[in-house]
Amino acid sequence: MTRKGAAGTGVQLNRRMVREKDRARSRELVRFLLYGAAIVVPLLGYVWQRVDFLRVSYRVEKLEARRKDLSELEHQLTLERATLLDNTRIERKARKELGMIDPPAADVRRVKPFGGRVGAVDGSIEAGVVSIPGLGGSPR
Repeated sequence: MTRKGAAGTGVQLNRRMVREKDRARSRELVRFLLYGAAIVVPLLGYVWQRVDFLRVSYRVEKLEARRKDLSELEHQLTLERATLLDNTRIERKARKELGMIDPPAADVRRVKPFGGRVGAVDGSIEAGVVSIPGLGGSPR
């Protein structure tokens, strides 16, 4: 904005306006920021704690579900193992699929363990059978 003076020279008003700092307003702003921080920081801490609690709760639920699934699987595998190790099933399968039969009574030998070693053999040993070293028998 220009104005012509008496001499005809142009004088510019408000050319460079300098604003003084309002110390009272600055203190009020700092106080407002401190009060706001005093309220917001604990609030953020609480929110973070709740979010972390929910995250951990979901993880615990997933782990409990996995543990339950694994427990059921263990139970199923235990039953399957018991079924597979059943002696009557094994004998039936050996007879049916492999054609195995009971040996004749003359071929059956009773072995008596004594101190972790074979102590005696009941019955006769047929020709062509080699004795096991350390058992005291000799081949015929």
